[in-house]
Amino acid sequence: MASNRSSKIHPRRETIPEQVKIDSQEQLQPRSVSPFIYLVRLIICGFGASTIAGTTISIIYPPKQPIATTVELPLPPPTLIPLDRLKPTQSSQVLTERLQAITKKNSKLDSSYLFVEIERGEHSQLGSDRVLPAASTIKLPILIALFQDVDTHKVRLEEKLTIDKKSIAGGAGDLQAQKPGTQVSILVAATKMMTISDNTATNLLIARLGGKAALNQRFRNWGLTVTTINQQLPDLEGTNTTTAGELARSIMAIDRGKIVSDPARSQILSMMSNTSRNTMLPRGLGAGAKIAHKTGDIGSIIADVGLIELPTGKKYIAAVLVKRPYNDPAGPELVRQMSKVAYTYFQQPTP
Repeated sequence: MASNRSSKIHPRRETIPEQVKIDSQEQLQPRSVSPFIYLVRLIICGFGASTIAGTTISIIYPPKQPIATTVELPLPPPTLIPLDRLKPTQSSQVLTERLQAITKKNSKLDSSYLFVEIERGEHSQLGSDRVLPAASTIKLPILIALFQDVDTHKVRLEEKLTIDKKSIAGGAGDLQAQKPGTQVSILVAATKMMTISDNTATNLLIARLGGKAALNQRFRNWGLTVTTINQQLPDLEGTNTTTAGELARSIMAIDRGKIVSDPARSQILSMMSNTSRNTMLPRGLGAGAKIAHKTGDIGSIIADVGLIELPTGKKYIAAVLVKRPYNDPAGPELVRQMSKVAYTYFQQPTP
């Protein structure tokens, strides 16, 4: 007979392997790290922090651009074209006879002139070395001196000049209407000096360029022996002097790039191409001709000097000064006739 023993069911105990126990204990315990690893971690963190800080600072305080230093580059000594370099055989007898026929018609007028074709030197002149009042043609060498200083970075065209009582002058120009203390840029002053012959602008530029004596010395250095500023504009007494020959040589030096840089040459001729008074030399030119010129008028003497380019590309220079009875209209008419004769002559094909 089977025994009725009550049996208990005991839950099964699973045995955890010893190796697993060891691994679990190792995971729970902190691992020891060598000092070298700590050092590497600190270095990496330092680099990261410095990079973030540097980027942040550069955003808040952007680095300033380095200021470019200006190096003065003095121009070579200017080479003007003296009249004695023009060979006698280059003198045009035909042009001379035609011009003389015009000038002899009016005995009240006393003219001095030089017409010269640039490439070949063919020319006609009468008393081109006579010293006469320059009137406003004195502004031409002043403009050359200004752009020489622009070329050598002694002057900036955007620089401001302050109008004062001493510089304000009557006659031509509109700056005389400005109150003392008004500022005007050198570029504006130079443009007004040449286009509307502004006397106040001229006086400001004379002072900025060192004064009369300094400018006269520069004229001598260029080879201009008599072109002189004796008093500020308007100089109605005619104390400032020049000659037709020296005005022509100044224009020729500009055109040939002997006295200023090419950019300065372009700016000078651009200003002179926009002269507001076009009642003398320009009136004698034909269609398609271009002229860059400067006029002068103090009543007793008128002047016009310019660079003329024909439609064919040929260029010549005209420099005319005429002494006349005060404000006599026959003076400008004579310049117009001379201009027409010269234009007609130089327009002919070169043999």
